[in-house]
Amino acid sequence: MEYLKIGPTYSTDIQNYFSKEENVRGYVRNLLSQLYRRGKVVRSPFKIMKGYIYALPRDKDKVINKIKEMTPPYVRNALEIVMSRRKLFTLNSLVEMTSGNFESIEYYLDNVFARQLNWIKYGYHKSFKIYWNAKYSKEELLEDFEKEISEIHRRIKVEGSKFEEEVKELLDGYLLNLPVKVESYSKGTPSGKYFFDLAYNLYLFNEFPIQLKIEIKNHIPNLNEVAFFWRKTRELRHGFIIPIMIAPAFPSVVYRSFGDILYLVKYDKLKEFVEGLKISLKF
Repeated sequence: MEYLKIGPTYSTDIQNYFSKEENVRGYVRNLLSQLYRRGKVVRSPFKIMKGYIYALPRDKDKVINKIKEMTPPYVRNALEIVMSRRKLFTLNSLVEMTSGNFESIEYYLDNVFARQLNWIKYGYHKSFKIYWNAKYSKEELLEDFEKEISEIHRRIKVEGSKFEEEVKELLDGYLLNLPVKVESYSKGTPSGKYFFDLAYNLYLFNEFPIQLKIEIKNHIPNLNEVAFFWRKTRELRHGFIIPIMIAPAFPSVVYRSFGDILYLVKYDKLKEFVEGLKISLKF
């Protein structure tokens, strides 16, 4: 109780203040829950990675400010955009407008502001993930959104083609000029049933090359697309194979499902990756 005089505080921070030992931390968690049930402290209606926010009853109105303190500025910006307009927004458009992190915006909007606080709502429409102010229904906002979809598809097609060409030029420009032998190689799988967008052989060990098998997506791929890419690479059982998928971003479900077996290279990190490879091969 004394510790909470500093203001609203996360459960994890309170536990860390008293001890790093798990048995003591568990005791503190249980004590906080008991104090909440007895009305001695108040608790946030939402729970995030650092747990619930606890506060003295006099500081009840300050709990919402606490979540705003730890929420990244671009997430707060995305929330304000959704809350301030009578409009449907795609997740991609919110990321673009705020220059924010795709994963963080999706996490906070879905898990805190939609599911737990119910300030906004989210759903899907024609493959787009969309957000809107909870004061409105999706149906009453769909007409205007439908008018935007054709323009969105046109822009995706134009920018997607440009994205693919930029990636190919970037890879050729760096990989084919490394201080070791590198050659473009067969894009097909052994069965001839599947193909990759690009393939290179890096001859670091004379006749035994490292094979880069690269897939380029001009959109955010879904889990099935990534799974299909991984299945294609399973045909390649001989030699040292590095499967790489390059896309503007990846949904969180892909990281959770393939993070330990598939190397997903984001485009904004691609040049840094290739530069590092180029430097490391100068021997």
